[in-house]
Amino acid sequence: MKRRKIIAILLFLLIFCNAKVYAKYAYHIDETVIELTRDTNAPSCNVTYSTEEWTNGNVIITITSNKEIEQVSGFTLSEDKKVLTKEVSQNEYGIIKIRDFSGNITEVEYNVSNIDKEAPQIIGCQNGGIYDKPLALDYSDNVEIKNIYVDRYDDALTLDYANSYLDSFYYYGVDRTNSTLTIRVTSHPKNTRKYKYYANNKLYATTTDTSYTFTGLNKGTTYELKVQAIDELGNILEEKTQTGYTSFYESITSTKANNKFSATLNHLDSSVKKIRYAIWNYYVPADVRWYEIDVTNQTAVIEGTHFNTNYHGSYVIHAYMYDSNNHELDVLGFSFDFTTNYKPTNPKIDPYNLTQSGNYQIIVSDLAGNETLYEIKVK
Repeated sequence: MKRRKIIAILLFLLIFCNAKVYAKYAYHIDETVIELTRDTNAPSCNVTYSTEEWTNGNVIITITSNKEIEQVSGFTLSEDKKVLTKEVSQNEYGIIKIRDFSGNITEVEYNVSNIDKEAPQIIGCQNGGIYDKPLALDYSDNVEIKNIYVDRYDDALTLDYANSYLDSFYYYGVDRTNSTLTIRVTSHPKNTRKYKYYANNKLYATTTDTSYTFTGLNKGTTYELKVQAIDELGNILEEKTQTGYTSFYESITSTKANNKFSATLNHLDSSVKKIRYAIWNYYVPADVRWYEIDVTNQTAVIEGTHFNTNYHGSYVIHAYMYDSNNHELDVLGFSFDFTTNYKPTNPKIDPYNLTQSGNYQIIVSDLAGNETLYEIKVK
């Protein structure tokens, strides 16, 4: 009887221990199953592009997930399995399904519409063509034109030197100092983009302007003026020099009222003793009137009236300065006009209507960076 009790106790212990082991493993199996199936959240994705501006290059699409995802056909998956990328060379729209490792799916839409590889068109001529003036042009682009550049060039750099006081209709009453020399570029080599202006080998300016006025120069002094034509890379295409000399006065003050005008030369150099000047109507050059005035306290006043009233009131004056030995020191040229409402305009080439003969370089660019270049000749 005692032996049966011992056996029963051993059987009970064996069954109890096995039950605990089974429960332990069952608990872990259940826990593992729960852990594997409890993720039901779909991936959260963000779409970005390498550029959203107009471009004629490729665009990289980047899709970033907040969790690990599977490979998607046509895209490259990063090592951490969270980033998809794709480079496209043409505009492209698509919707893709992105799946995580639990099987959750997110639909992602992407749209690349800013690639433009089509160059603008120049309408009205052909590259290398020869045309009679005036030549009307037009331009078009599949998206939008950004810039139109029309350059009239010649085979060589040509300069025009001027050191005269020019009232020129509208600018009457404006003081001009004597210590100036102005030089103008009247033609330039192909591909010229800017100019360097020198006086006695000193660089005064680097600019795109085709005219430059040197200031702060000495009175009655000769200067060597040099202009360099520069391309966009900074290379010197050509250079030209001209000799100029400054006048013998410091400033001019001018007035105009009714049919009378006057120009006062201030602070004349002590070597200037007298001035003779000629005046004529621009439209009647044969009717020239001469006057002579003395210099008083280094000042001289040049005067005139509207004496040809049957013609437009535009007059030209040339004033010659002499020393005590009647040697000519300098000549001053300027003009007056009695039109009060005239406003000067700087002549510019109308890019849509080429009215001047010459060689032309026409460059049209769009927002994506595409460019069309024509070179034509207008005769």
